[in-house]
Amino acid sequence: MKNVSAWICVILIVFGMKTVSAFESGGIDIHGFISQGYLLSDKNNYLGKSGDGSFQFNEVGINFSKELTENLRLGIQFFSRDLGEIGNNEVEIDWAYGDYHWKDWFGFRVGILRQAHGFYNELRDLDMLRTSVLLPQSVYAESGRDLVGRDFISRIQGASIYGEIPMKAAGSLSYMLMIGGKNIGNDSAVAKWTQAAGTWTVSDIDSGTFYNGKLQWNTPLNGLRFGFTASKSTDIRLNLMTKAQTAMVNDISEYYSYVLSAEYSWKDLVISAEYMKHKKDSEIIGMAAPPHPVCPEAYYVSVSYRFTDWFEMGAYYSEFYYNEDDKNGENFKLIRMPDYLAWQKDFALSTRFDINKSLTFKLEGHVIDGATQLLRQENPDGFEKSWYLFAAKISFNF
Repeated sequence: MKNVSAWICVILIVFGMKTVSAFESGGIDIHGFISQGYLLSDKNNYLGKSGDGSFQFNEVGINFSKELTENLRLGIQFFSRDLGEIGNNEVEIDWAYGDYHWKDWFGFRVGILRQAHGFYNELRDLDMLRTSVLLPQSVYAESGRDLVGRDFISRIQGASIYGEIPMKAAGSLSYMLMIGGKNIGNDSAVAKWTQAAGTWTVSDIDSGTFYNGKLQWNTPLNGLRFGFTASKSTDIRLNLMTKAQTAMVNDISEYYSYVLSAEYSWKDLVISAEYMKHKKDSEIIGMAAPPHPVCPEAYYVSVSYRFTDWFEMGAYYSEFYYNEDDKNGENFKLIRMPDYLAWQKDFALSTRFDINKSLTFKLEGHVIDGATQLLRQENPDGFEKSWYLFAAKISFNF
């Protein structure tokens, strides 16, 4: 599947558009999307060779779903993306599930399922649902270090239970609990961050058993909701190979991550904020070095407003810290590295133009301070502290 061109997804979308009416009459729903973006930065390369301007920023997907009975539904989505060195237009099964919805307060899913991480991770492929080109990279990193990037928090292969419990005057409480594993390739962003120092290469990744959960309080105030999502894994192992062809293992004995979320929607205004805490405790088996704990911390606040049927504008400010106990970068300075490798602070301004119901065009500018989320492989000459990023994206969906 990995060697199949993304053009297969495009062909499927064209086929789906031509036959959607016929399939809908048979109870099969077909939806798809195609997007093409452009990234340009003035100093650092981000998510590819953005310093020279990069069109390696596209997504293609098509999904099929069918309601077999009143309670049972099946679905699958084929997906492909290219973002610098990530994805490279390889087609994969993004999600595939069987969903038995017994009651509003209890349902059961099995298959390849979307992982809950904040409010927006489960819907991050649906570009038409948000104002920004890039979700706040502090919490929704496309190429995040230390197991906070999209490759690692995208999906879980396993089973989940879910439901929504009414609480009368207090609103309702939605929940989800999931258990399973992950299939993470040695060409993923997880592997690229592990290989950034040039000491070894990643030959295989075992995610162990993965647990994921979500609680969401839908308050009695219309448009206001609060959420909590959490993930934990036991014994993640990255099999490594040194330059001298010596096999080693990076054993991550403890991993957890959680996100606190809040969102308020009123008419055409949406305000949201999320806070993420993360911990990874790892050691290289066979090396004398002690275990290496890392505790990233991040947050953002955002606002968007729809002025007309065709024009929307938004902004967010986000911060990501490599280690919550070293926000000023003192530990980096001790090893004679720039202190700004400890953080990345991003102010983004976005504009969205809805050309019609299916076609959307976006422009976005970022003013960024810090470089902790930048890959060394993409910046062999080093990093700059203050830099700018411009993004544009056009998306078609049906």
